[in-house]
Amino acid sequence: MKRFKALWKGALPLFLAFWAAMMAILAWLNLQTQEERISRLVSSARRDVERSYEEIWTGGAEEERKTMILTWRLASQTLWEYHGFAVFRVYDGSGEELARSQLAQGTACPFGTGVYSWYLQLDPVLSEEEQLALAELLRGEPLLGDFRGTAGGVYEAGERTGLYCEVTGVVDEERQVIYPRTITYVYEDHTVTLVDSDSDFFAGKEEETLQFDAVWLSSALVGVRSSPKELLGYYRQAEEKLERLLEGGKPSLNRVSSSSDGSSCAPIGGEAVLASSYTCAPVRTALMGLGPVTVLTLLAAVAAALSIDRRQRETLRRERAFTRAAAHELKTPLAVLRAHAESLKEDIDPAKREEYLDVVLSETDRMTALTGALLDLARLEQGEALVREPVELSALVKGVFDRLALPLEQKGIEWKLELSPVWTEGDRVRLESVADNLASNALRHGVSGGRLTVTLAEKGGKAVLTVDNDGEAVPEDQLARLWEPFYRGDRSRGRDTGGTGLGLAIVRAVVKAHGGDCAVSNRDGGVIFRVWLPGLQSDQ
Repeated sequence: MKRFKALWKGALPLFLAFWAAMMAILAWLNLQTQEERISRLVSSARRDVERSYEEIWTGGAEEERKTMILTWRLASQTLWEYHGFAVFRVYDGSGEELARSQLAQGTACPFGTGVYSWYLQLDPVLSEEEQLALAELLRGEPLLGDFRGTAGGVYEAGERTGLYCEVTGVVDEERQVIYPRTITYVYEDHTVTLVDSDSDFFAGKEEETLQFDAVWLSSALVGVRSSPKELLGYYRQAEEKLERLLEGGKPSLNRVSSSSDGSSCAPIGGEAVLASSYTCAPVRTALMGLGPVTVLTLLAAVAAALSIDRRQRETLRRERAFTRAAAHELKTPLAVLRAHAESLKEDIDPAKREEYLDVVLSETDRMTALTGALLDLARLEQGEALVREPVELSALVKGVFDRLALPLEQKGIEWKLELSPVWTEGDRVRLESVADNLASNALRHGVSGGRLTVTLAEKGGKAVLTVDNDGEAVPEDQLARLWEPFYRGDRSRGRDTGGTGLGLAIVRAVVKAHGGDCAVSNRDGGVIFRVWLPGLQSDQ
């Protein structure tokens, strides 16, 4: 929990904000693409309606039944997968409505015919609550949408045994249309009532009860992704948009109108008018198909935040360790300086005064070297520009180790140089500091009677400098930390062996600035330091 709180206060909010911004842009672009596809789907559906109208009105069906056939054709919805709704209306030349998309409708098959010849008109008699109730019923039990039975017999439909369907309502015998008050399925041992309307439509009208062998019911509110209540809301929006386009009046054959919201009204074949509108949920449409992308990019953002947070904490740890180490390194010489300065203020033996002044000068030199090394390391880590020129490394390395010949002999270290002519491009002074710090480190930590071998060769287009000296091995878990400023493991690298504790840190910084790399490893009875630098042709 503590780690999570720290992460939330760190990089995570920034990465989540960036992720949210990128997802918003992606969703907006996806919305444009999906809206173009929706527009094409609605245009295709309009063409289907036009073909249906022409086919029905030029066909051989009885005139009084043509409107019901067209109404049935308009039932198909095209936008369920987009959480939306498309509605259509057809008007005759005088502007009178012929047919419109229905929310719920059905057909019925009389006994012994095998033909669904009767139409059940549900929209005129069902309230919105009753439409939702029917949709939920059909959604929960899809088999109820396709009832089949036989008079006096049985019919197996899934796990149901149907006998007949009983419909009570207003009957239009000529058009073979029923406006049902109730629709009831009768089984051997029970009944199921799908519709029970209390609409004012039936006031003052004569009702009849008919029985059918089979009934097929459908509801446009039974969608693939959205709930019936959501689809009903989209249906209302589409209807409201269409009403705004028509402005409450009748459409005209000689007027084509459309709006930016997708509503349109245009003639069909010069004798009818088709009006349509559609709506969809913008947010859900914008995110359609982006589920995997959303999850993967969110995980990537969290992973990046965790990585950055880890690096930040590691950097902060190193900075704090560096600050503590630097303060510790400066604390001792400052204490020595203060102690000797206070002593010099007293009336002390003149012979001791000279000795104290030597200590003051020595500690001052040490602090000067330390601050210089700190500044040098800071400039390197900040990416200070290097003076680049071709440098022949063998002569440079030889010069450095030749200067240490006497100290090496005094310590009893046998040393050998195996240097091949190798060129690189870089800052001569900085590269010399690399060799000097590696040589000084080998001198400080080499053992009396041990061996020191320095090799320089070109391998794979790189200049490889190796410093191999006998000495105490470094614990494996501490090898990588030898390059850290002021780091001390089991082996002392501090004031008791001389140096500032920054030598190897400067080596790494210089090598990295030149595009190279460095490493350290143990061997039996010794330690090996290696440096790789980009090489140049040897004919420079």
